[in-house]
Amino acid sequence: MRTPVPRQSEWGAFKMATVDFSKEADEEKVYPAVHHFKIIVDIALFNEDILKCELAAYDLRSPLVRGRTSSGGKYVTYEVSVNFETRMWHHQFDGAVKAVPGVKILL
Repeated sequence: MRTPVPRQSEWGAFKMATVDFSKEADEEKVYPAVHHFKIIVDIALFNEDILKCELAAYDLRSPLVRGRTSSGGKYVTYEVSVNFETRMWHHQFDGAVKAVPGVKILL
């Protein structure tokens, strides 16, 4: 599957380039890497200690930090940075965080 990606030419106009997402990225060029995440949770269902227990298994480069609360008071954001040695660790992290009760979105 090819997805068009805008690319600016030397004259300032955008041309469409394509990126082939069906091919795996060269893992040696991508990992190890530090990824920064924003986690949006439903306050009524969420327990911060459960998330901290899940995060303890990973190489955190910045601690879990509570961010802003939604205007309605229902949601809150958390931020964390994690170093991954391989794509497998990245996928495991994704699944572990999304499985925590109250986690709505992992960005």
